[in-house]
Amino acid sequence: MSKDAAPAATAPAPKRQRSPPKPRETQFLDLPFRESTGQKAALDSLLKLLRKKKKIVVIAGAGISVNAGIPDFRGSDGLFATLKTSKNSGKDLFDASVYKDNFLTASFHDMVRDLHGLASRAQPTQFHHLLATLATEGRLLRLYSQNVDCIETRLEPLNTVVPLQTKGPWPRTIQVHGGLEKMNCQKCGWVGPLEPGLFIGAEPPDCPECKEMESIRGIAGKRSLGIGKLRPRIVLYNEFHPDADAIGAVSSADIKARPDAVIVVGTSLKVPGVKRIVSEMCKTVRDFRGGLCVWVNKNDPPPAKDYAFDLVIRGDCEELAVLMKAQPEEGSDQEMSSVESFIEIDAEEPCRDSSMLEVVIPTQLPSPALSAASSTLFRDSTTQAKPRKRAPAPTKVEKPPPKPRARKPASEKPPAKKKAAASKPPTVGLISNAFKATKAPTAAAAKAKAKAAEAKAAPVKMEPVVLIPESMFMGSSLSPPPSSIPSPITSTRSSIPVSSLLN
Repeated sequence: MSKDAAPAATAPAPKRQRSPPKPRETQFLDLPFRESTGQKAALDSLLKLLRKKKKIVVIAGAGISVNAGIPDFRGSDGLFATLKTSKNSGKDLFDASVYKDNFLTASFHDMVRDLHGLASRAQPTQFHHLLATLATEGRLLRLYSQNVDCIETRLEPLNTVVPLQTKGPWPRTIQVHGGLEKMNCQKCGWVGPLEPGLFIGAEPPDCPECKEMESIRGIAGKRSLGIGKLRPRIVLYNEFHPDADAIGAVSSADIKARPDAVIVVGTSLKVPGVKRIVSEMCKTVRDFRGGLCVWVNKNDPPPAKDYAFDLVIRGDCEELAVLMKAQPEEGSDQEMSSVESFIEIDAEEPCRDSSMLEVVIPTQLPSPALSAASSTLFRDSTTQAKPRKRAPAPTKVEKPPPKPRARKPASEKPPAKKKAAASKPPTVGLISNAFKATKAPTAAAAKAKAKAAEAKAAPVKMEPVVLIPESMFMGSSLSPPPSSIPSPITSTRSSIPVSSLLN
């Protein structure tokens, strides 16, 4: 074999085998919960979600307001069924074409007044308060609500902003379909509180902002721009959404925030925009380790390839909130025994405010100017000061005189080194030393220095001191200075300057 032969190629390192992801199985939980159904694991998953997850996204529909007295849309007793007449279906009243027909416009205004009255009298349900609790704890990332009754936004933690801004920070609740609490102008975009009494008959009311602007332009002699019409600020089918860009920005930011749980409750997922939000959220959550997607409704979720749920809860969302109240949290006060939950209190002890600090002040304070002899009286009588032993003075040791150094003759001295021709670059030490160089003193500096020397050499003027007994201050408006007030230990005679008496 020749020496120039190429070395044998080494075998490539084996690739690290990754275990395939575990298949995710869907758990089912029927409400009301019964121990005999064998769904304890599903219940534990639900409790873990609502107590441990920190970034929860909730997508809610009309089903969460049914227990508050607000009908849903597609149920047997929903709005689509009750508003159906011989001339139109109930769904036609929620289409943008209602303003093209006078009869549909009048029916739409009647429906808005009735629905606004129901919503104003309704009270938040147990599930609304559960969402508010999650928001208060800081674990509700966002609530996407399809409801127009605005019941959830009456709770302080679930407030919203109308109109929605395209840039954050955004409110906790996003109204996907608007709300019945506001009305807006179709021309100038003015937004104000809804007044149901204005929406009577087929003629929409005029915008007050446009009317004011029109009067100003008439006084100024400018041409008329027209007056816009008011309408409830709810989104109908087949019309442009005024907050579409803002909702897209909010959902994109929430997806980037990596939520760890999503709850879809009280909706049938018939609206394409809501289906898109649910699809994107479920994909993000299922990619997250430990993420959980939950479906809460009386019906099973619709079959779809874009989203899948880890937990399907079949039942009323109100029963879910009641179940959460009935299940005490681990380590909570409900699990403590009655002996440990009570503390014995002395009845004779006065009640004290925990926010106040109690300070004990002695009746007599020692004088700040105490002599060394009198200060020993304040010490404990059992402990007496021991006299300190002085250390002996060190003895002086005489050093031997230094030896004279012998000088070498000139012939033995080493020759002087020649300087290098090339100059070396300056070092850091030279630069730092340049800043430490002192300047020559100026005439003003020399004069100031001479004045300071004269001030040191001048003699100090001493004021005469007079000893005055304490009895002179009795019955007089004069009072000795604080430094001369005698302590309970020292003599009653004090020394004060004469200048203090003259003043």
